[in-house]
Amino acid sequence: MTLAYILMALVGAACAVFALQNMDPVVIRFIGWRVEGMPLALVILLSVLGGLIFASCVGLLRHWKLRSRIRQLEAQLASQERPGASTPPARSLE
Repeated sequence: MTLAYILMALVGAACAVFALQNMDPVVIRFIGWRVEGMPLALVILLSVLGGLIFASCVGLLRHWKLRSRIRQLEAQLASQERPGASTPPARSLE
């Protein structure tokens, strides 16, 4: 756990140094939208944050679909294991 705290402190310090060294104001244009004077570090860090959120949402969607499929297969397996349920005929190994 201590290693995780040290790693988080190092990443935080690197982000702080990055932000302090990239304070130049930039102009952001997107379609008809325009923002002037935004620090370059803020633009980059917000872009990284947006990418992380997007990737997390995609991963969460995949995780949700896989969990749904697992539940479906577990229900199918449970219905086949119940006594009296129709089971497929056994195949011979020959």
